[in-house]
Amino acid sequence: MQNPVIIRILRISTFLLFLGRAWEHIYWEGPFRNFFYNPHGFGQVLEWISGRTLPEIYKDHFYEHLIDNISIGIGFVFAFAGIAALFYSPTRILLKWIIRLGVICLAFTFYGFFVDKHYLYGTLFEYSAQFVTPLLFLWYCSRIYEVRSLWVAKVAISLTFFCHGLFAVGYYPQPGNFLDMLIIGFRMQEGVARGMLLDVGLLDFVFAAAVLVPFNLMYYKSMWSKVLKVFFLCLLSYAVVWGFMTSIARFYIHFNPHFIRQSFEGFFYEFLVRLPHGLLPLIVLVEFSRRKTI
Repeated sequence: MQNPVIIRILRISTFLLFLGRAWEHIYWEGPFRNFFYNPHGFGQVLEWISGRTLPEIYKDHFYEHLIDNISIGIGFVFAFAGIAALFYSPTRILLKWIIRLGVICLAFTFYGFFVDKHYLYGTLFEYSAQFVTPLLFLWYCSRIYEVRSLWVAKVAISLTFFCHGLFAVGYYPQPGNFLDMLIIGFRMQEGVARGMLLDVGLLDFVFAAAVLVPFNLMYYKSMWSKVLKVFFLCLLSYAVVWGFMTSIARFYIHFNPHFIRQSFEGFFYEFLVRLPHGLLPLIVLVEFSRRKTI
């Protein structure tokens, strides 16, 4: 049976995700420059197609404009996909294909970030929640893959939080914006912020494992099942709150009341594209409250 609350959450999340990526690509630029100019990757294809060396290609403004136009074109695909999500229903086949095209462009964009971040797999899989959000929206609307959809949502959330934890605990270098979020947002000293990030990273790992626990294990009448249920609900609540906090922090830490327009232009899309990090755990929480399996 369809859950209109979940479909509404996914529709809004998909729309805002595509809107944010459209703003990023049209107004600024997508992560494609290093992908196209990579001397060990597509750069070799570019040399073969053009018959020129990469240093010569670097100096040619034609390729600069080409990359800019590709980014803008993908941005418009995201914009159309976001509008399609607002009006989509299973009978509107054209809108479904527009959303699917948006998903393909998301995959291309996330691979661009992967190349841009020197092939760190944590960088690639931290976008799992964003990538599956439009797919979950299509699946929930169709009612064909409802059981699969919840498992996909749980796996995507798990991957996203696990990869964030890798950065937080220092397996990969702790990102400056993670520290800024705590230093600026909570007025912490740098040392305290680094210690808290370590704790949060460990909690991310615990949640990444716990969210994959089947629901039915928490609905037995034993005391252990009841304890597990409370623990699971606490971790889900943490994920919802932390997901939204880290999303809005991307905008908040850069907000300047003296330059409001510039703050929105430069950083508000960062908040929009990360909303699935809080919304997907919310969906799992809603599903957990209405079913006893999966």
